[in-house]
Amino acid sequence: MGDTDEPQVVEFGPYRVIGTRYVGKNENREITAMWDRDFLPRMAEVKPPLSGPHLAFGLCRCLPGVTDGSFEYIAAVVAADDAPVPEGMMEATVAGGTYVAFPAESLEVLTEAWQALPQWLAAHPEWEGYCGKDCCDCDTHPSFELYPEDFGEKGKLFVYMPIKPKA
Repeated sequence: MGDTDEPQVVEFGPYRVIGTRYVGKNENREITAMWDRDFLPRMAEVKPPLSGPHLAFGLCRCLPGVTDGSFEYIAAVVAADDAPVPEGMMEATVAGGTYVAFPAESLEVLTEAWQALPQWLAAHPEWEGYCGKDCCDCDTHPSFELYPEDFGEKGKLFVYMPIKPKA
């Protein structure tokens, strides 16, 4: 992902990731607490790949049949193909494919990046997402926050939404 401040269509993935899970509505900043309390102290338990970037993710997925606004969020890092899943953690896949990537200069503006996703799709009718009112494939194609290797120094992160050409 470049240094532009505009959303970009990019090819990305696949990655096997391992991390901790939250289910709910995040009404009281539970996701932030989960990162601080559950995931960051245990992140080193995940065996990283021998090569490639050391990326962290915040995967967001719908819960089938749930209509109260609850969702699944997984704080995770890229894991080696043979990495065991530590007790109390889970694995997931970031599918390889086409994504629209929204930059966020800091955690303080992360919500705005997430809120820009539907407007971007509306302005680009040649694309559609994997999760919508007619179908949901976010179990295999989740949207996610991407925390690059230099996140700690720069604070810049990205929100990625998987997209496909409209049929």
